[in-house]
Parts: sequence; structure tokens; C-alpha cells
Amino acid sequence: MAKYLSPEAKLKRAKKRKAKRMAISAFLVALVLTVSYVIVQIINMFTPSAKPDPDLIIKDGILEPNTSLETEGEWQGFVGPIKKTINEFEVVAPDSRMLQLPENGSVDMSYFENVTFVGDSLTEGLRIYPNIENAVAGIAKFVSNKNLTPRSFIEGEITFDNNYRPKQNGIEAIVETYPGKIYITLGTNALTFMTDEQFLYYYNQMISQLQEKLPNTIIYVCSITPTTAAEAQKRPIFAAERLYVVNNQIAKMCNELGVNFVNLHEALAGEDGYLNPAWSGDGIHLKPEYYSIWVQYLMTHTVHRPDNPYIPGSPYYKG
Repeated sequence: MAKYLSPEAKLKRAKKRKAKRMAISAFLVALVLTVSYVIVQIINMFTPSAKPDPDLIIKDGILEPNTSLETEGEWQGFVGPIKKTINEFEVVAPDSRMLQLPENGSVDMSYFENVTFVGDSLTEGLRIYPNIENAVAGIAKFVSNKNLTPRSFIEGEITFDNNYRPKQNGIEAIVETYPGKIYITLGTNALTFMTDEQFLYYYNQMISQLQEKLPNTIIYVCSITPTTAAEAQKRPIFAAERLYVVNNQIAKMCNELGVNFVNLHEALAGEDGYLNPAWSGDGIHLKPEYYSIWVQYLMTHTVHRPDNPYIPGSPYYKG
């Protein structure tokens, strides 16, 4: 016969059982944590400690380059141009040398048979000097005129000098040449009266429209060419430091739009960042014989394609 327990006794026994179960649970939890800690310590004993990336620091919750470091060599350390995040690389402080089209073998002059050059009076020099070495006049097509800016191709029509082209919308003028490749060189005029933001806005719009209308055309965007130091002294808007900043922004724009940045500054500027005064009559435009330097640079900095007419001696020449 079961022993009779009063309600008070039953409640007291239930409390004891509950307390016992809680004590056992706490013990098991403590045991698991202790064992886990021991296992982690054992693993750490046999695992080399991770060293922090010396090139990166955490700033405002974002992993960024450690700009306090000095680079060893021209590009070792990779400090400055790239902000590293968890999932992507974003160009935040570009250097055009990091984004420019590299040297990629040399092509012959037939490469320019389906090229359209677009630009201002500097590009006009390529059109009007047919007797210089590496002359593209007579081979390539041109949509160029003095004083043109990217805005010229977005707003209104363009009137071309010497009636070599009819007055027409700039974008349509380019499209009607049916180009396989386009080289754009603009900016020298724009810098004289437009802010950098305005210039880059219209440039972006111009390239975006060309990409929409000519989706299979290779687009090259050339840097703003240097002036002489004397010209920059007269007009500080052409100071080497200013052109360096703007060309970096052009390179960044090209990277974002997926077009090719051609760093003509590399070919035409001296170590001081300025154009050799012997190469120019007015401090801005090239003398005819020096356009060959421009063209030769283009011939050695192309997007690689198997059908490019590479010259003998180039890595991609097929004979």
C-alpha cells in the first residue's frame, strides 16, 4: 500500500527533484564548455597564429589600405588606389598607371582602317598631316574639330571646319563612320571653362551613348595630353598636378564603364610631367613630326585580338 503524502510533502519532493535536474544540467553545460575550451587550446598549440595583413587596417568598420606604410619599389605594397571590402574591390583613389592599357605587342598601320578618331584640335593634327611617319590620315576616319568637348557631343550639333563633314549631331556623326574601334581624345578645351565634375559627367554620358549605339565597337579613351611648363605657368589649369588628377579620374571612369584607358601622357610628358617645348609650337599642340610618337604609342597599346595585324617580332605575330 502506497505511503500517503500530504500535498505539502508532494510539493517539497517535486521541488527537490527539479533542483536536482537543474544541478545536473548545469554540471553538463559546464563540462561541455570546459572540454570545448581545452580542445580549442590544443588546436591553437599546433596552429600558427594568424598575422594581421600589414597592408590593411580597419577604419569605420571597413577594411582599407594602410596608407601609413611606405611602398617598396614602384608598386609594391599596393597602397592607395584600391579599397578592399569583404566581397569586392572598389577604385577609390585611382592612379592612371594602374588602370591604363598596357603595352601589348605592336600592330601595323592597317590596324587603323576601321578606326574613327574623335577629338578636338589635337586630334585634328592626326587628320591634317598626311605626310608624317605613321600617318593615319587617309587610313582612319575622323570626327574631330577645334574646341570640341564631351558636351559638344551631347548637346546640339557640331559644325566642322573646312566642310570636311556636314554639320550634324556628334554621336550620330561617329555612328555613321561604322567604326570597329574608336579613339577619343578630349579635355584640353573643356578644362578652360568647365569644372572637373561637369567634364566627367558629359564624358560619361558621351561614352555611355556610344556603347548603347555601337555595342560591338572597341572604345579607347585617351588621357588629356600635357602642355609645356611655360604654357602651364601662363595658364595654371594645365599644371601637371591638375592634369594628373583629371587623368586619374578619366581612368577611373573608363574602369567603371568597361572601356580602355590609353595613357598618352606616358608617351608625351617628360619626367617633370610636361611636354617637351621642342615638340610644340604653341605649348599645347604637337608639331607635325611628333605626331608619330602619338601614333606609335597607340600601335603598341591595343586590346589583344587574334585578328590584329601584329608585326613580325611581336609576341602575337602569326606570320
